[in-house]
Amino acid sequence: MARPSRRAWSDGLPPELLAIIVLQLNCLADRACFSAVCRAWRDAAPYADAPQRGVPWLLLPARDAPSFFSLHSGATRRMRLPDGVRGTRFCGVHDGGWAAVAADTWRGFAVVNLFTGVRLPLPEKLRVEVPPGGNHDQFALAAGFTRHHMLIRTVVFSCPPTSPYCIAAAHVSSASNIAFCQPASLSTSWTAYRRDMDIIQDLIFHRGALLQGFHVLTNKEEVLVYAPTAPHRPGAPLKLACTRYSLRPRDDYQPDDALPPTFIATRYLAESRGKLLMVLRHYTGNPVVRRRTRMFRIFELTFGEPAEPRRAATPCWWVEIPELTGRALFLGRSCSRSVDVAQFPMLQEDTIYFLDDANLDLSMVLNNGSTYCNVDMGMYRKGEKIRPGARQFPREFTADCSPPIWLVP
Repeated sequence: MARPSRRAWSDGLPPELLAIIVLQLNCLADRACFSAVCRAWRDAAPYADAPQRGVPWLLLPARDAPSFFSLHSGATRRMRLPDGVRGTRFCGVHDGGWAAVAADTWRGFAVVNLFTGVRLPLPEKLRVEVPPGGNHDQFALAAGFTRHHMLIRTVVFSCPPTSPYCIAAAHVSSASNIAFCQPASLSTSWTAYRRDMDIIQDLIFHRGALLQGFHVLTNKEEVLVYAPTAPHRPGAPLKLACTRYSLRPRDDYQPDDALPPTFIATRYLAESRGKLLMVLRHYTGNPVVRRRTRMFRIFELTFGEPAEPRRAATPCWWVEIPELTGRALFLGRSCSRSVDVAQFPMLQEDTIYFLDDANLDLSMVLNNGSTYCNVDMGMYRKGEKIRPGARQFPREFTADCSPPIWLVP
């Protein structure tokens, strides 16, 4: 006589116990794995509160086996990417799983939702206005323009890319170093204009106390803000204004060319608790040293009185803050994120998680088959670099298509 089929052990767990288990899983990927075990576990998952989001995943690109590292679980998991994304270079992200990708050096630009597969193409050419003269602080595409090939370094979005109100800003290498487009309108070119500008170090979208728009940080620690000249209407020509904050140089500021080669500086922008932060990263230029980062300093943009909205002439300056009280910072070009640690017990306050992106070697991007050796990545806390454990943070990563990037699911 045939034996009766044995009941799977997973089916015998009471729903109350399953609910307790799933509540301990704060990573979205862990919840998905939990639901995939069997029908009883899948039925129990919706009754638990949704996992808290805000801690980014570290996306680890690769042509054969892309993966991501989650600080929630301390685990690295394989990640299935939509068609046409595997093997591309990642150059920007937006909350909800959006990523900007470049399939080739000069073409194949798109923004893709890595979870749903929704894809919007991004323009491949740059249109630069050639104005006859006058004020260049306001610009729009006009009859006189030139078209150029472009290399995208980073891309930032003002809101979800599928929104008709979304504007994308890109740090590019071309006839201009800053460009704009409207992804949802399927723009055929990026908007730019000729203007003498200092070296761009970082770019984010920030709703500040004075100005809202794309904030651009230069190597002189100045901040320029690009914003629509009027409430933007979907389908209307893109018109932007450029405003410069009235920033006083900090007392110990030194131009980059005055710094010794053993103490090079690069800078990032981040938003934290509604304030704009500048993160100063010092590293050595000695190519023999693998882990080149020496130290970080953090500054907050502070305004004088009175601080009237939309009045960039209000005096302001960078004020150094000694520590990130109650916060951790995930640092990356145009993808930095500040997180309050009280909601996430696996994080420690005043910790900076940083990537190996102090400088972008354009020769690596031009050679589409380059190998990106990321060894200068890790954790920095209370004035010193921390050697992370295996489940705390990857110490190095080698990719054959793109450097790692922070992704907010």
